[in-house]
Amino acid sequence: MLDFKKYDSKKIGILGLGITGQSIFNSLKQSKAEIFLWDDNPSIREKSLYCHEKIKNINDWPWERLDYFFPSPGVDLKKNFYLENLKKCKTKLMSDISLFEEARGSIFPSGTLIAITGTNGKSSTATMLYEILKSEGRDVRLGGNIGIPILSLEPGTNETIYIVEISSFQIELTENIKPEIAVLLNISEDHLDRHSSIKEYRDIKSKIFKNQNIDNFSLISNEDEQTNFVSKMNFVSKKIILKKSKNLDDKNYYFKNLNIIRRILKILNVPDISIERGIKNFKGLSHRMELVCQNDKIKFINDSKATNASATNLAFSLNKKIFWIGGGDSKGNDLSKINLLSKNLDGVFLIGSSAQKLFNLTPKSKKPIIFKNLISATKAAYKEAIKSGGGCILLSPGCSSHDQFISYEERGEIFSKTALSLIGLER
Repeated sequence: MLDFKKYDSKKIGILGLGITGQSIFNSLKQSKAEIFLWDDNPSIREKSLYCHEKIKNINDWPWERLDYFFPSPGVDLKKNFYLENLKKCKTKLMSDISLFEEARGSIFPSGTLIAITGTNGKSSTATMLYEILKSEGRDVRLGGNIGIPILSLEPGTNETIYIVEISSFQIELTENIKPEIAVLLNISEDHLDRHSSIKEYRDIKSKIFKNQNIDNFSLISNEDEQTNFVSKMNFVSKKIILKKSKNLDDKNYYFKNLNIIRRILKILNVPDISIERGIKNFKGLSHRMELVCQNDKIKFINDSKATNASATNLAFSLNKKIFWIGGGDSKGNDLSKINLLSKNLDGVFLIGSSAQKLFNLTPKSKKPIIFKNLISATKAAYKEAIKSGGGCILLSPGCSSHDQFISYEERGEIFSKTALSLIGLER
């Protein structure tokens, strides 16, 4: 629990009471601030974690007198009245990472902050770094967009390494982020329902470098047009431009960002032998190119974390004879960028709110079919794969899960459970 005296007597609004909102409230509740809480979900509002007298409908907040506003990263400020009120009243927009940075050097010892952003590969890169450093006996914490709010991490010491996965939404809310090591992996079209253009998305991502000083490091993977643009910007920090690893296949999918991973570990003085051993031992993440099960002819791959075209296209390139399950909430992205002409694609099984649009984009030779739910799509894909003599049943949706599921994890679990039941390996 943190104690931020500067917030005494201030009026603070926290919108969204999930795990991040909880961590912000827990950090500020011991201050003498007047805190207003709200979540659109009635069941979340009922949780006993919160003081019910602090829960007040957002329409009844004293917006004209609000000093600080902490919206959930999932809240689109541009599509409601909140942003207009903030501009009128000069309310300061903040995030949990804003509080963490304020606390570094006092409540949180300074340590070393490694902030990792990019469209794809953030979680894999952050987790591999964490596991290698942990195996080396380093005092290391992993949090942020990966699922553990940064304010929920134990403070540690000046030797602690904080590895934080940070999304564009979080960067947008955090003016004071100043990582000792800032990392940009890649930028491709994503979240265009929230960002007006790929340029705006790129500019937000690049803000991860803006507060660094000459002793800090900025690592950029020069992988695409947008990261190439950022790599040419002038930074005060030590700028390191790296190429992505080559010769990917389905066995070393996670090694795409190895050049960056190795360089970060070298900056932290990890021996080469430990780096290579850690890379070799890395098992990968759940829901990211995860082999669920297989028999002699058919394998099931759970890539539910692939929520944009570039992630799905990579999955297409790493597998053969694919019976693809795709679709969901497009997030405003251009679905025509999914490579539906891939020679590796043998069948298309579509779900979710973007199913019809994907159906219209898919060549008839790929035999697209729309299904009401994931279970029926998985069963149909399995039946077609058997008829075709085998293949890869791939869940790599290219879309968000939020139209039909709580999360991409729930989507992946349903797919995996269905796959295991079809092959007779129920768990």
